[in-house]
Amino acid sequence: MITSTMSIDGSLIMKRRILVLLCLACLLVSLADAQTRPTRRNVKPVRANHWDFSLQTRYTASRESHKGESSLDLQDSLGWGFGFGYNFNQRFNLGMVFTWRSVKYNTRFVDPDDPNNIKNYSGEMSTSTIAVTGDWNLLQGPITPYLSGAIGWMMVDTNIFAGYQSGCWWDPWWGYICGNYTSTYGFNDAVASLGAGMRFDLSPSVFARVGYQRGWTDREASSGTDMFRIDIGLMN
Repeated sequence: MITSTMSIDGSLIMKRRILVLLCLACLLVSLADAQTRPTRRNVKPVRANHWDFSLQTRYTASRESHKGESSLDLQDSLGWGFGFGYNFNQRFNLGMVFTWRSVKYNTRFVDPDDPNNIKNYSGEMSTSTIAVTGDWNLLQGPITPYLSGAIGWMMVDTNIFAGYQSGCWWDPWWGYICGNYTSTYGFNDAVASLGAGMRFDLSPSVFARVGYQRGWTDREASSGTDMFRIDIGLMN
């Protein structure tokens, strides 16, 4: 059984939670003000039947996982992505997202058959994800809370040397090539996430989103990941 614990100092976690709560409070005040102003009530819908294109950030907190005497420590990281989606109406958007990030890590592997065989690794792993997304805007106005979900595929490269291999491949410039190349350890996993946040339609062509997501994978060590996101996008 793998157990995961956050390796962030408790006071830092509390400060971040307070900051998030303050931001949400400000957003709710803005929402209430926007919905009560007569000038805002007359704003025409801008999302329906338009495409969204966005540049996205994903901040992931550090975490530590254990399995027996072995352990994995992942540092916090800032990831990037871009997405697009179609607004079928003011509330529902269906689209796709592509994200990537690099995560520094320290790992300690203890051979269960030989406790004296201990290996320590430090490095930076690369992850990338492609997923189908769905967003539901609770309100039809320019400022609205939203719920989101995604399901897709994640690719992880640990950048740990796994040996040399040989093979042939097609190069668009040099043609058919055969040779030796180095390989690294990695894996692929199905991934899913759920989230919530606030959306701001700043103009008929510009919007922003601020939210929280929690992601799951088939591997316990990388499942249950908390992510904070900020998106800036264009509507067309």
